[in-house]
Amino acid sequence: MKSPRAIVALAALLIAATTFAAKVDMRDPRRAVGREDDVRVDAELTQDSVSTHSKIGVVYQIQNLTQAPIALADKISDATYDSDTQIITVSFGAEVPDGATMPHLVVIAPGETKTFRGVGSLNIAAPTVRAPWTPLPRFVQVKVTVLHDLKPFAALIEQQNKSTAAPPLNNEGFDRWVNSVESVVLNPIPVRFDGSKRNESGVDAEQASPSF
Repeated sequence: MKSPRAIVALAALLIAATTFAAKVDMRDPRRAVGREDDVRVDAELTQDSVSTHSKIGVVYQIQNLTQAPIALADKISDATYDSDTQIITVSFGAEVPDGATMPHLVVIAPGETKTFRGVGSLNIAAPTVRAPWTPLPRFVQVKVTVLHDLKPFAALIEQQNKSTAAPPLNNEGFDRWVNSVESVVLNPIPVRFDGSKRNESGVDAEQASPSF
């Protein structure tokens, strides 16, 4: 059985390999950009179509233009659909502490850019009878939430880097977390909707599968 220290080292290696392998193509028409308070996010879809049961693959990079470190809770993603706007929103970093432990954080230093891959799982109830005016998904919008003011969490981040166990987060830490997060919303990206098939990979069938 591997020691806890070996497991932590392996996890760090896998995260680093994924980060360096990912890249946003700035010339891709499926790219979007957003900026909020000197935090810039570029994102690119790994597909140009979605279906009723779809995994939406996203490569996104966060550029920290502030004078202090920021962090991303990188383990949880979410996808929602608004039929009024016909927009699918894929969210990263929006994990809320469960009141007992701190989510896993990736720190981005001042002036640093880090790239990530993520997948949002979607389940849309497509109508059995489709009319020309039936609202179907037409856009995907990426939202990335980052944590500012890491000073209250410095000791917990250090503890997190030394152990596989999630560090405890008390009520005061929860309140500071909620008050320190900020979301960057990117411009919507047009997509095709195919309600007749499932997309379980997060890429188009004719594309090579990226390594998430």
